[in-house]
Amino acid sequence: MMRWKQIFLFLGIAAGSAALVSASFMGGWFRGLEYFLEDLLFAARPVARDIVIVAIDDASLTDIGQWPWPRRAFADFLERMAAYPPAAAGLDVMFAEPSRLGAADDEALRRALAALSYPVVLPVEGRNILLRENRPAEAETLLIPLPLFAGPRVSRAHVNVIEDRDGVVRRFPAAITGGTSSFPAFAQEVLLQSASCPLCKSGHDAAALLAETATPRIVYAQPAGSIRRISFSRVLLGDAAKELKGKIVLVGATAPDLHDEKTTPVSSGRPMPGVEIHAQIANMLIHGWRLESASFAPMLAWIVGAAMIAACLFLFLPVMPALAANAVLGIAYLIAAIILFERGTVVNIVHTQASGVMASAALFTYRHFSTEREKRHIKNVFSKYVSADVLAEILKDPANIRLGGEEKEVTLLFSDIRGFTSISEKTPPTELVRILNRYFSVMTEEVLTHGGVLDKYIGDAIMAFWGAPVPDPMHAEKAVATARAMVEKLAVLNREFAHAGDPEIAIGIGIYTGRAVVGNVGSHLRFDYTAIGDTVNAASRIEGLTKQYATPILIGETTRNQLKNPDACTLVDEVAVKGKQDKIKIYRVA
Repeated sequence: MMRWKQIFLFLGIAAGSAALVSASFMGGWFRGLEYFLEDLLFAARPVARDIVIVAIDDASLTDIGQWPWPRRAFADFLERMAAYPPAAAGLDVMFAEPSRLGAADDEALRRALAALSYPVVLPVEGRNILLRENRPAEAETLLIPLPLFAGPRVSRAHVNVIEDRDGVVRRFPAAITGGTSSFPAFAQEVLLQSASCPLCKSGHDAAALLAETATPRIVYAQPAGSIRRISFSRVLLGDAAKELKGKIVLVGATAPDLHDEKTTPVSSGRPMPGVEIHAQIANMLIHGWRLESASFAPMLAWIVGAAMIAACLFLFLPVMPALAANAVLGIAYLIAAIILFERGTVVNIVHTQASGVMASAALFTYRHFSTEREKRHIKNVFSKYVSADVLAEILKDPANIRLGGEEKEVTLLFSDIRGFTSISEKTPPTELVRILNRYFSVMTEEVLTHGGVLDKYIGDAIMAFWGAPVPDPMHAEKAVATARAMVEKLAVLNREFAHAGDPEIAIGIGIYTGRAVVGNVGSHLRFDYTAIGDTVNAASRIEGLTKQYATPILIGETTRNQLKNPDACTLVDEVAVKGKQDKIKIYRVA
């Protein structure tokens, strides 16, 4: 019954921990910490060589002039690339309003776009984005390129990315809608327009990768600066255009003063330009990488399971092994999380680990206080029966002590004062009590010194045993050694009594080894730790034979057989003992 009660208690503690952590999981608590740990899992991945960033960098601003540039500069740029056409080009530069330099500036760009021999993607920016699960993101307003910039080789795509609550860009909308219009992701559209790109023929379908979720996770390959960059001014004013032939070209701002930088999971303190984030998305799509969070139900099951596993470990293992096992399982889960992350699945780390840790902490606390309470109980029970050394041994592992009773092999010792009735008749009661107290003190000290359990005093008799509650393979040897010491101490004690004018005491000691039930016996009001059974009776009967055979110590054959030097014992007789079907051999101890 107590075991079932403990099981239900442990499972209840685990269930409470799991419920609390599950509530925090469903409520999105500690999401920032979860993001942080997930970001640590990013490892370096390959970067496609066919992706090139044309950077509007500080050097370009110095060479071409203050931003914003005339649109004629972009028209000239597109014409320069016409001699070495790229697979596709994406311009992450907004053309949603007329040029401040007038219609002629816009017309120059219009003519360049209309005459394109290679595909170009222009950006659309959504404002006040509403993210919806399993549905395209919806923008309240859209910044769209001016209609005059349309052309047969010109397409449009959105350049929005999603910043999480901690300001880090981890996702992007697969598509954005606004009114009746819908626009795909910028990097996706560039890839879909670049049919001649060798890497885009590797079997990975960019559209299919984005069809499964409305807000895909970005699989970053490497930190900012890892994707090849060519300065815009080198293409416009130099001969770098030939380096773009057949490439996927993404044009955008990288100069810090243009304020188009974002924090990413791989930033390491260095923000990433927006155009490079799109390049990272393109690289992800080319390689067919995906990163999906594990579904809600399995993660909730893991959170609950972590707490229940902790409960089972604390239920069936000692405290320290249980803690160690929980730690090993926690590390194993982290390793599994890393492997799954590399294979494209993100599992919850914080809440699953927190569930196991919280349950372990609660169960450890409970086990600690319950163990301390059990130790106090055991100390109260055994302090009057055993020596301090034996008590310390018992308290090392209280779980091995079953106070309710269990059968063990023990060695029983009975000692009795011979002729005690005659002594009590001749001695005043107060003197008799003094003599007995002195006698019991000396004899008990020998029992405890030799690691025995003082069972009880029965009138003038002493009952003690060895081999319980702590198992002791030397129980027979220690019992016999105690008997010898008691006889020696009695000789010293008798000289003390003689000097005081007290009567001399003679004792008989009987020892027998066998199985006995050892444990607490009594009522709920009072109980004693004792041994009961035929072995106890046999030891008592053997003690009663010591006077008949005129020897202070007699032991049974089962005791003699466990001594280091059994040949030192002399066979006295083979006698019938009440409670035993066969006669037992008794021996005198030298």
